[in-house]
Amino acid sequence: MKNREYTVSDAILDTLKAHGVNTIFGYPGGTVIPFYDVLKDHSEIQHVLVRNEQGAAFAASGFARSTKKIGVCIGTSGPGATNLVTGIADAYLDSVPILCFTGQVPLGVIGKDAFQEVDMTGITLNITKHNYIVYDPSKIVKIVTEAIKVATSGRPGPVHIDLPKDMQSVIHPKKFSIPDIKLHYDPQMKAYKPLKKSLIENIVTDLKKAKKPLLLIGHGVKLSSAETEINKLINFLKIPTVHTLLGKGILPETQKYNLGMLGMHGFYHCNMATFNADFIINIGSRFDDRIVGTYDSFQKGKKIVHVDIDDSELNKLIDTDYPVHSDAKQFINELLQYQKISKLNIKNWWEQIYNWQKEKPYEKETKFFSVRNGLNGIMKEVNKNQEQFIIVTDVGQHQMWAALSCTINNSLQWLSSGGAGTMGFSLPNSIGAAFANKNKTIICIVGDGSLQMNIQELQLLKHHNLNIKVCVFNNNYLGMVRQWQDLFYEKNYSGVEISSPDYIKLAEAYGIKGYRITADQDIPKNHNQIFSSKGPCLIEYCVEKEDNVLPMVQAGKTLNDTMT
Repeated sequence: MKNREYTVSDAILDTLKAHGVNTIFGYPGGTVIPFYDVLKDHSEIQHVLVRNEQGAAFAASGFARSTKKIGVCIGTSGPGATNLVTGIADAYLDSVPILCFTGQVPLGVIGKDAFQEVDMTGITLNITKHNYIVYDPSKIVKIVTEAIKVATSGRPGPVHIDLPKDMQSVIHPKKFSIPDIKLHYDPQMKAYKPLKKSLIENIVTDLKKAKKPLLLIGHGVKLSSAETEINKLINFLKIPTVHTLLGKGILPETQKYNLGMLGMHGFYHCNMATFNADFIINIGSRFDDRIVGTYDSFQKGKKIVHVDIDDSELNKLIDTDYPVHSDAKQFINELLQYQKISKLNIKNWWEQIYNWQKEKPYEKETKFFSVRNGLNGIMKEVNKNQEQFIIVTDVGQHQMWAALSCTINNSLQWLSSGGAGTMGFSLPNSIGAAFANKNKTIICIVGDGSLQMNIQELQLLKHHNLNIKVCVFNNNYLGMVRQWQDLFYEKNYSGVEISSPDYIKLAEAYGIKGYRITADQDIPKNHNQIFSSKGPCLIEYCVEKEDNVLPMVQAGKTLNDTMT
């Protein structure tokens, strides 16, 4: 600091540093100039200038999703702040811990429709775990510390802090201590208390009686860092296990009891096993509509255990026999420690599941050049050194094919938008993951429609020489909408044909290498070049225009009605 006094903005940055934050994704503007004015004096924190504030929120999300640490972003007031909203909502629905700062007009003019004034507290109230607006600058260290605690504790999620411009420049004591925050009011803290022995005993008793038991694991198991424990439980019980989209990677693909993904585009055998099970233990999944088919059919003829850290999720969508308010790791450990738990004797049930799998297997390759063929070629490279890669998908057909085709053995190696299903997610999320994992290769799997949502963030790849391989699957359609129009709207392709720029010239314009693959025989040579060297590049796969993702469960149908 050169000849200036220490301010609230300095205190914010030093508090972030005290909590291990070393990267902020943002975009400056009038109401955050005081913050940016001191930022250069805090060299321990790298500021990444995105090209749209939405990119900042998504990059913070990618940082958090790939590390389980807090991601941080900042935007100015008004349109800068509202541009963050989609990324905040995406993080909220997927329980991702990000801390979002927005500038605000000075305190004295709040509520007077000043230039670039927007009520961000009101806008984000329903898509954040908590909101703050800084009225008392003396409380800034406590506010930032508590915000990080709220974002990362219990069921994680985004927290928003609104910073009036005049508050950022207030003089603040340079010496301060980080308070020890206790969240006494957080109902999720009750989820870490030991469960009643009678509850565990009853669950185990019913599990032993079951002839067709199934374990369903969701994102909550990853958020609880219970990957080791869930694998131990599954290997001990030898229980058939399915996972959600965001639960991919919690179990290694080679785990012999891992059936795969269930749901609207889940494997046929997974959906049939789930539909026909007589006892389901759901750990860390909120029974999203995309995995149940219809709610009445899902729960019919079976007993259900639902374990969730957020008790508001219990009995919200599915009436369960055992609603268990518990952290995933806590519950799994208590099951493992229960002396009367034992291996399941379900040979006939396993045979039935294997028969379903043989009856209608998923095809990873096609005779025509498809997204699946491109993914198959990518996975041949990934499988040479699995730990080197992180796969980030956007939203659409390519996302579902990737979930079915890609073999993932670590929960931090799979990043995808679940609850919000946000197009434009993958490129900025890949950027966040690249800053958090500088020694890894990030594979961004994206469609031609999705890439054009946040295409401007390509500039960061060259500027920071990020090791990101942007794999754009171009079928000249908004593929998932076209698929629905094909199957359920008599091929009325309305508003789904989409043109694209010349992606090779685009890559060149952004200063990165570009490749075009139009046939299966192009893959080996190009992939060898692409994956043998570090640094950014863009690969366009010109794939079949009208290819549908199957399996599929039509909206309003049951898992038993899975189309193949």
